[in-house]
Amino acid sequence: MEHIIFISIGVVIFLVFLGSMSIVHIRTMRDDLNTRWYNLADKLQYRQDLMPNLVETIRLHIPDNKKIEYERIIDQSIQVRDKAGKNAVPGAEKIAIEHSLSGNIKQLLDLAIENRELSQNTNFLELRKEFKEISKEIEEMSNEYNVKVRHHNRSVKRIYNLIPVLLMRYSKKKIFEFE
Repeated sequence: MEHIIFISIGVVIFLVFLGSMSIVHIRTMRDDLNTRWYNLADKLQYRQDLMPNLVETIRLHIPDNKKIEYERIIDQSIQVRDKAGKNAVPGAEKIAIEHSLSGNIKQLLDLAIENRELSQNTNFLELRKEFKEISKEIEEMSNEYNVKVRHHNRSVKRIYNLIPVLLMRYSKKKIFEFE
């Protein structure tokens, strides 16, 4: 009879230990995931903050015969930038807005192909270089974030994490795909 009591106490202690380790593991992962998201969001915000400089540089060099086309692209870019600035929560909507913003930035940068004056402007060239560097950094950071999201999602599905996950209401996270 004593053996059963000791074994039962040992099993309970083991389960409590396993549960507490699961909670610590999941919290640590969540905190790391949030940190990576905030770092990525800072880069995305920095890219958004550079857009007015790009828009003003382009506006200074709009040819008269392309004014309507350039203004349409610029207005569309400003609207998408405003949407991106309002949505800071990771998810499908944020991903779609950032993809759209990337496309608009590419359109703005491609205007230099047609406009010789713009393509020779040093301010524009510096901005283009900076946007390319930021895009590369965002892509690297989003890849790191996605690795952590996949690891988090696998951990949330593990059977030994089931009780802490349910108690703490953790759920799967969305992958942030950057173009």
